[in-house]
Amino acid sequence: QARYGITWGPIGAAIACLDEALNYSRERILFDRPVAATQSAQIKLAEMARRITLAQLLVLQLGRLKDAGTMAPQQVSLAKWNNCRMAIDIARECRDLLGGAGITTEHAAIRHALNLESVITYEGTETVHQLVIGRELTGINAF
Repeated sequence: QARYGITWGPIGAAIACLDEALNYSRERILFDRPVAATQSAQIKLAEMARRITLAQLLVLQLGRLKDAGTMAPQQVSLAKWNNCRMAIDIARECRDLLGGAGITTEHAAIRHALNLESVITYEGTETVHQLVIGRELTGINAF
């Protein structure tokens, strides 16, 4: 049950990173244009939004299963693993979009990236979740 709550945290961090990337890319002028006016920035931002939306939908569905009493450990492990990995990737993309500013404490991107490295271990590391999923898929306990 605790793992279900953990699945939401990375989404919040990813949204904060997307917001920061959006604000920065709109305000930062490069070659007489906002960074947001470049194709590469728009593609990165769209990909970030897609991954966040899919993670939100995953956890909303998981909540429905929880409310119905049919949520399985495998489903929670999949959501936590997916959402943590998604948020770490988005924090990295945000830092990339911010360039050198992305690794300074002036921007929250680096803080989110560091926090997410610890969130991935709450309620089990990626390996633990992979083993839970593997056990559910195969019916064989590997640990």
